[in-house]
Amino acid sequence: MKKGLAFVTILMLVLGHCAQAQDTVRLTLDSCLRYAYQHNVNVRTAELNREAAQVALTGAKLNFLPSVSASASSGWAWGEQDTRSSNCGVNASLTLFNGFSNLRNYQQAQLTAEQRELMVEQKQNEICSQIISAYLTILMNEEKLTFQQEVLETSHQQQLEGEVKYEVGRLLESDYQLLEANYLSALSDIENTRLTIVNNQLALRTLLFWEEPFVLTAMRGGDSLSAEEQHLENFDSVLAQARRAMPDWQISEMNVDIAKYNVDMAKAAYMPSLSVNAGASYSDGKVLSDDPVTNMGGGLGSSLTLGLSIPILNRGNSYVQYKQSKINLREADLTNYNTQLMLTQEIESQYLNTRQSLNRFRTTEAMVKAYHASYEVYVLKYAAGAITTVEMLQQQDKYLSALNEYLQNKYSYILDSKLLDNYTGKEIKL
Repeated sequence: MKKGLAFVTILMLVLGHCAQAQDTVRLTLDSCLRYAYQHNVNVRTAELNREAAQVALTGAKLNFLPSVSASASSGWAWGEQDTRSSNCGVNASLTLFNGFSNLRNYQQAQLTAEQRELMVEQKQNEICSQIISAYLTILMNEEKLTFQQEVLETSHQQQLEGEVKYEVGRLLESDYQLLEANYLSALSDIENTRLTIVNNQLALRTLLFWEEPFVLTAMRGGDSLSAEEQHLENFDSVLAQARRAMPDWQISEMNVDIAKYNVDMAKAAYMPSLSVNAGASYSDGKVLSDDPVTNMGGGLGSSLTLGLSIPILNRGNSYVQYKQSKINLREADLTNYNTQLMLTQEIESQYLNTRQSLNRFRTTEAMVKAYHASYEVYVLKYAAGAITTVEMLQQQDKYLSALNEYLQNKYSYILDSKLLDNYTGKEIKL
């Protein structure tokens, strides 16, 4: 029994030393977020969409400029007379009016570019929430590991003292076996928590798209929650801040405006278009069979035309496009209404969750302090022989159970409050 216990202890210490020997990268929450904004695939994809929208906006601006083209040709003909002709010219055309289609297209492209900018922020907010959750999970388990190590030290001391008492006949074998089992359980709990932290760090690396297999050591200033951290504003204030800060509201409203521009551009198909065309040319021709060569004439020329196109019938395509754009606008209105409603419910639900987790944290904080004080008294009583091994271990189990609940509630509240900060556009810090 003693050899097996010694082997397990050495094995746990070796594994713990190996885990600490790995290369570590110390990251704060802020550095995690900044790294993710630069490397996360979803954020980078949104940035590419933003870039594409800027290119489309440039194209919409260029539609207001005239189009210019140049041409040149030279040819030979053989027959009764061999001739050679050459022509070159420059032509330009400008749309003066097309039912404001170019204007609406530019306004829509400008709005789309603004929307794509907000979508980058939206993706950053989404990854921010995920990173906060993963980061706080690591913090919770690291704090849990600290408490477990304190319990391990006490359990080890009790096991060593129990061994001495058992050898001199002052402790029952069954009680000594309970102390050994309790010590082994404490060792196992620590190792399982360490493995859990490694798994948590893997999840965080995945979110960050961190390619190197380093261990990420989370850091937080202080373990207690201040009165300021436990303060919650009223819901109306939180909702008003979220409406101003969250890009989701504006993105949804922009979808309606974009649909309105589509309706305007569909209307433009019913309207006449007016354009102006201008050109300048030069031609030259010669008869090659004459001696001397005869010049056929030619020279400079210019033209200016004003064109008016009036749509009369195009098999109902304009009508179908217009009706479809009106349907799409109604659908965008409904989607916007539903989005606004869902966002309001999401904020309210998060606010209520934060209040509930705060209440649970305050309750369990008082409980764990009481159980910890009671557990220390029981440890002293057990050392003095005033209580049995079973009574001491039962109190230890109660303390550990209260501790686990406290840590869960503490970090649940921190997570909920930081998610609420993310919604309202506040700086995310620990």
